[in-house]
Amino acid sequence: MKKMFKIFLFAIIVFSANIVYGFGIFNIPYNKSDSNFNKLAMRVYNSNSPYIYTYGAYTYNAIPITTTTSGCKLISIIRRTQGFPKPAYWAIENYKICGGNIDEVRNTNPAGWNNLPNGIKPIVNNLIAETRQYGKAIANYNGYRMIGKAQVYNGKAVYVYVLNGIKLEAMMRF
Repeated sequence: MKKMFKIFLFAIIVFSANIVYGFGIFNIPYNKSDSNFNKLAMRVYNSNSPYIYTYGAYTYNAIPITTTTSGCKLISIIRRTQGFPKPAYWAIENYKICGGNIDEVRNTNPAGWNNLPNGIKPIVNNLIAETRQYGKAIANYNGYRMIGKAQVYNGKAVYVYVLNGIKLEAMMRF
């Protein structure tokens, strides 16, 4: 009987912990627990160029996504944990920096190509063709913003960033 009670008590603790973390009560933003996020965001803001940084088991990719009409820059920092079996663990912070001050930070997990709304896929295909022709292209669809950038030294490779607000939802290479 005591063993059943212990198992029952353990199950309640585990499931309640999942609920608490699921609602974000103890879900501390990555930039609060890892100061490298803020430092890299400011570095990319000042240089306006991507930056890769490795620290211990982490590799950070800092990417300037776009500049808003008000002059704010949207920057995504992607932290990948090394040494774990695939798929690797990703942590993403999305920054909106205005006038040298961090205005907004949102964390996200990328949805990926298969989890995007179906209506986006034909628009992304048109965006890729336009990006190959002009070097950069932007499209909007139901609150999503898609940005296409051609690779500088290889005009055939196109990077597409899909944003929902300032959150990076997908990043793809075509």
